Amino acid sequence: MIHQIPIHPPYDFKTMLAFLKRHAAESIEEVGEDYYIRYVADETIKVEMSDNHLIVTYKDEKYLDNIKHLFDVHHKPDTLPILTGIRVAGCFDSFEVAVSIVLGQLISIKQATKKLGQLINQFGDVDRHHFPTPYQLLDAEIESIGITKTKATAIRGLASLYHDKLEINRENLLAIKGIGPWTSELIMMRCKKDHDAFPKNDLFIKKALDANLIDEKPWSGNRAYLTQYIWKEMTS
Repeated sequence: MIHQIPIHPPYDFKTMLAFLKRHAAESIEEVGEDYYIRYVADETIKVEMSDNHLIVTYKDEKYLDNIKHLFDVHHKPDTLPILTGIRVAGCFDSFEVAVSIVLGQLISIKQATKKLGQLINQFGDVDRHHFPTPYQLLDAEIESIGITKTKATAIRGLASLYHDKLEINRENLLAIKGIGPWTSELIMMRCKKDHDAFPKNDLFIKKALDANLIDEKPWSGNRAYLTQYIWKEMTS
């Protein structure tokens, strides 16, 4: 089946795909120059863009909301101080993205995605494109993929939070050993669609603020979009 999801222009699909490609989960996601593919068990979901619509090809419509969340389709660009097609990438699977954010602490994106692939291969189901469930990681020896005990402890803490179906909020996230403000803000931004989530101690954001390259105040309530704007401007 093919479904068209209308979006409010402008929409910087190229930058969204570039972001998703840098963070893609091995065997679960595939990102090309003009498409995104998500594998879910026996389902293959493909997302493209044409004429201010996302074109989604799928078998089961139950995943459409996941795609809408991931691609931030409801955002209205004219609500921001600067008219930009930047969107905040959400998540298809909240636990998966939260774990990937923890793996990305203090290392490069390339190193983090490599560790994410190792985690999927060791504890998930590569053949069925399954990311490990919270239950599978509750007591797992995650250190075996070559990460620090602090990160492994934080991932097990996340697994417990998700397994017990507790609310994903800053208080509960920061209560987990190994999760600090940077991690909790990114999780709130991508997993909970908190439009004002703002990882102030991120290297690029700190540089931009310290050099007075951007004024944070006009973005109040929408600082997650400011985050994406800074990342694009300072890394392109």
